[in-house]
Amino acid sequence: MADGIPWVTLTDPSKLGDEIARLKASGGGVLILPSGNYPVNSNLTVDSSITLNFMNGAKLNIASGRTLVLNGKIEAGITQIFAGDGQISGHPQVKEFYPQWFGAVGNGKNDDSKGIQSAIDTAASVGGTVVFPPAAYSAGTIYVKSGVKITGEKGAVLQNNAASQSTDTLFAGSGISSFEIENLEGKISFDISSSSDFIIEQLRVFENAGNWAFSYCSNGMILNNQILNTKNVNNRIMYLSVCTDMLVQGNRIKNKTLFNNVEGNLNTGINASSSKYCKIVNNHIENCGGQGITFDTNIGITAAADRKCFSNLAAGNIVIGNGQEGITAFASTQFETYDITISGNICINNRYDGIEIWGVRQCIVESNSISAPAISDYSFGAINIYASKDIIVSGNAIDNVPTSGIATVNGSNYPESKCSNIIITSNRIQNWNYQDMNPATNHDQICGINLFGADFTVVQGNLFMDTRGGRKYGIKAISVVQGHHHIQGNVNPGNLPIDDHVEVDMTWAGRQIAERLPMLRMSQLQGDINNGSIPGIDSGTVWYNANKFALFFKGYEKAMLTPMVIDENSLSGYPSADYAPGYMQYQLQTGRLFFRGKTGNSNGKYTEIVLRDKFINLKRSTEVTKKPVEGDTYYDPTKKKPVYFDGTNWRDYAGNIVSVNP
Repeated sequence: MADGIPWVTLTDPSKLGDEIARLKASGGGVLILPSGNYPVNSNLTVDSSITLNFMNGAKLNIASGRTLVLNGKIEAGITQIFAGDGQISGHPQVKEFYPQWFGAVGNGKNDDSKGIQSAIDTAASVGGTVVFPPAAYSAGTIYVKSGVKITGEKGAVLQNNAASQSTDTLFAGSGISSFEIENLEGKISFDISSSSDFIIEQLRVFENAGNWAFSYCSNGMILNNQILNTKNVNNRIMYLSVCTDMLVQGNRIKNKTLFNNVEGNLNTGINASSSKYCKIVNNHIENCGGQGITFDTNIGITAAADRKCFSNLAAGNIVIGNGQEGITAFASTQFETYDITISGNICINNRYDGIEIWGVRQCIVESNSISAPAISDYSFGAINIYASKDIIVSGNAIDNVPTSGIATVNGSNYPESKCSNIIITSNRIQNWNYQDMNPATNHDQICGINLFGADFTVVQGNLFMDTRGGRKYGIKAISVVQGHHHIQGNVNPGNLPIDDHVEVDMTWAGRQIAERLPMLRMSQLQGDINNGSIPGIDSGTVWYNANKFALFFKGYEKAMLTPMVIDENSLSGYPSADYAPGYMQYQLQTGRLFFRGKTGNSNGKYTEIVLRDKFINLKRSTEVTKKPVEGDTYYDPTKKKPVYFDGTNWRDYAGNIVSVNP
């Protein structure tokens, strides 16, 4: 006896129950079990006042159908102390449980599944910790329980050596909460469903065949794990399906060979599918067969509300050498994926696009770094936006990529095929078409920004740089095919071409889509003037042609262009050089605009056009209504001068009230 606590050594294994009863009756104590086998052939309860002290080699052998209720303390080494097919229950006063206590051998050959599971089940009764001492454990499926922490000491390795099964040890659980798994290594996979408030961290996994699957989970944290050289090539490596408030942070998923030596498929690094409020941050994902990171919708879910994927974040990740895009936001049904932020990521040498936005809305792509000098088969752009709307692309650094820097693309398989409401600002785009590919075989995707399938975009404050020498094929800063766009304030020090098309409005303004002002269009392509006729140009449009160094105006009377010459020299208020009838001439130094109307050298061959408030709306008489509105201006053929309506009266540009009959 020490400190008033009785110590009793059990000498007769058959008297186990009797000694426990006597200790309880005397107020408790320590029961010492010398080496040997102690049968438990009937239900037995160890009171909370009793400590079982197991000497090396001592085992309680619980018969099948019998239960040992443990409420006391246990003192034992890392050796088996429980055997038999019976059950253990109760609330033992133990903080740490060891698989070896329950029969796990840890020699890498014997099946340790039962011992590990018994340790977890027993620890679950008190919310205890299962500790794996350094050893090689062979285990198949292990069922995680609520409130249990599973931790390994350095050198604790798990894998399944059963010839008929996967080589992975699978941690599985459904409807559980508040568990932790940490500091283990080996071939480990997960199948966790309908669970919450858990942490999985500091696992070192190599050559696992399965994946890490989490479905209908919430408030889980997957932190600082390594998944190296996976043999999983047909499924997602880390899969969050219909999850909420998940944090995936600091993990390393890395394979030896580029694209994991497989064709692009479901071998995504991290996939958040039909999930919300998930944060995928500061992970390193390299050489996966599919995308590095994907946000998408689970097409197997029939309920539209459950299928949505929204309010997710990918930030600070490094994605390298993956077989499809670096980071993708994808909607199987248009706009079911939305409110995705992709910020501060580094995307290098991913097979297709660095970042792709596919059929989504309300997405921010900002401050990412994208390069792919070793790749030659991108689809459209370093940042590719496909049939999406309400997108902000800002502050990204794009260097040495195979095709376009930023591209917008039509999506014919979606109801809204065009991209719309896109803001592209403050991006640095350098050395696109880095491999100098032939535009004829590369879909002409050789533009810094390619507005191929977009409407209502703002392109402003972007920097276009080309430092690659020895090019065979030219590149363009911006290409615009169709739609309404506001393009302003971009920096193009190399004066790379800006390619626009006749069906495009290069500036769009107004309170609503149907309201439009005449557009200023800039072109540097030969043939844009087309011998004075450009089909599809709206009346009232002014067009600048760099080859002819002239502005052209399409009037309302006829479908023809009126050339406008910029006069830099005249100081007299009259043109310094003569032009053919039909030309307009703007004097930079006097700020006056003249129209060459009459033929020959007759007096009045030049008519001055006075601009009021920097805006003039010249209409032919038949287009001016009997009830004009303030600001209406037209050229009166009787008075031979333009007049405007001030809201009450018609006036000439000297301010005189005039009588006109439009």
